[in-house]
Amino acid sequence: MEPTRLYLSMIPEALVASMLPPEAFGRYLAVGSHKRSSSPAIYFELDPGFASDFFKMDIVRERCVPHADGSPKHTLYLGIYRVLEHVPLEALGTLYLTTRDGQVLALGQKPRPGTFEAGYHLYDEICPVHPLIASKLDPAAFAEFVTNPASPLCVPKIVFAELDPAKLIGTDLTAEALPALHNLPQRIKECFRELDAAGKPTKTVDRIRSLTCRWNHIRNGYFVGAGKTLLYYPFPDEATLDRHHHKWWRSASL
Repeated sequence: MEPTRLYLSMIPEALVASMLPPEAFGRYLAVGSHKRSSSPAIYFELDPGFASDFFKMDIVRERCVPHADGSPKHTLYLGIYRVLEHVPLEALGTLYLTTRDGQVLALGQKPRPGTFEAGYHLYDEICPVHPLIASKLDPAAFAEFVTNPASPLCVPKIVFAELDPAKLIGTDLTAEALPALHNLPQRIKECFRELDAAGKPTKTVDRIRSLTCRWNHIRNGYFVGAGKTLLYYPFPDEATLDRHHHKWWRSASL
């Protein structure tokens, strides 16, 4: 019998106990038990020794048990509010990305680079808030800026992906010639110009966007930050994805 595992889901934010191993858990979140296409999933597996006074962890042993027919308990929700805030960074393990049809890619933590590519950055904030942000701050500086308690708009922790602006708007980041109906690239360029003109560290591209997974547009990878601490989950390049994770990449590209 599989051991009980703890997962930190990002979309939506939740702490979940489950008897499913990571890939089966992702497939269940994405397509359910009847294999009907639903939605992508992003989640971390947590240290099995994770303990907390904020969540009712004592119910796991009682309620996360096999069903009467012996099948495993798929999900036991332990929290759906202020979850990331109350999970220490050291408890975060592997990050899993699951496509709409249940293909799962695992990303491990790696040491972050000493420096990141300079210039414009585009950040897809995932949890606990999820606007699309243009910035001239690198990922480490951005995470520290967003989680600075001296700011009236801070969050305790932040999970975000860095997107490649060139994949959305081309290599000329300030060009004006864009299709009239394709307004996101135009808005991104406007924000980059405003960063230059006003000397601002960040500019919101889209404040109320729906949560989406822009896996075709990832640059560098995923980050989890709190103050000066930054966890880094590098995203494979396209050649590696096509060679070693072809089914996931084909699904993610649809």
